[in-house]
Amino acid sequence: MKNIIISGLDEKSGKTVAAYAIAKLANKKVGYMKPIGDNVIYKDKKLMDYDTILFTEIFGVSENPEELCLGMHHSKILHFYKEPAEEFMRRYKKLAENKELFIIEGGEFLWKGSSISLDAHSISKKIDADVIFVISGDYHEILDEIYYISKLKEDLPIKGVILNKVNEEDVDKIKESIEKFRIKYLGFITPVRKLRAMKVRYIAEKLFAKVVAGENGLNKYVENVFIAALSAPEIRRHPDFKKENKLIITGGDRSDVITACIEDGTSGIILTNNIIPSANILAKANEKAIPLLSVRPDTYSVAKLVENIQPVILPDEKEKLEEIEKAANIDIEAILE
Repeated sequence: MKNIIISGLDEKSGKTVAAYAIAKLANKKVGYMKPIGDNVIYKDKKLMDYDTILFTEIFGVSENPEELCLGMHHSKILHFYKEPAEEFMRRYKKLAENKELFIIEGGEFLWKGSSISLDAHSISKKIDADVIFVISGDYHEILDEIYYISKLKEDLPIKGVILNKVNEEDVDKIKESIEKFRIKYLGFITPVRKLRAMKVRYIAEKLFAKVVAGENGLNKYVENVFIAALSAPEIRRHPDFKKENKLIITGGDRSDVITACIEDGTSGIILTNNIIPSANILAKANEKAIPLLSVRPDTYSVAKLVENIQPVILPDEKEKLEEIEKAANIDIEAILE
């Protein structure tokens, strides 16, 4: 069985995208773990990571996504497991049975989990795994990461690097720089715009919002966010209001604004300050399948929360998954050798 660890130096490098692409292209019985989760979902009164749910449902790596992740925070992991590394190995051995390829997705950063031996370096020694770095950014940011990674070669079994979110015309130039540092180039993934979009349902889950109307529209996508702090006529004239797939954030008492947003069309509306509008507005939202999400915090606080929501790939987002497969130009033979 081949073991690989997908790691990165940047929390938004695209490790999950690369892990999915490798698992799909390998066409083998795949195992997967993410020892320390970073994108939390509370489901059925359980704390899970979205990526573990993705791999469970798409690749059938386990009957229970909880098995794939020890926890989200060091304190919680140490509370439940005196020796986290031993617990990791116990789960790994169970999940690796009858698998041909086992993928470990590292933490947000290379060093995440070092103090409890759940970082990429520690795990690579325990299970004899190759480390693949996923790097992204502009040309000079990528060069910085490549240079830093080259310094790790003596201590870390680096298989190579995958470029993510890079245009095909820029690949050759970057590839030359990679090879100068004697690091193996394993391929690239072109930008997938769809990955930046989030379903209203996902945003509602992350905000613990109450859906008060428009439930039939929860699968609509959000690509833009607009804070509706102006009057209804001014909002309608604002250029950002004309953007497609937008999420509106406004006070629940702004009936004129909410009505205007429903009439002009939007992916969803977040109602702040825990105020729910009148029944006729709820009826209009239901009629047009525009979700109204009620939350307790004020508009500014909610805007900051939404800004910090990290897009994910949900198992039912077939378009995203298909786009990743099209965008992936990865040397799978080199990875598996």
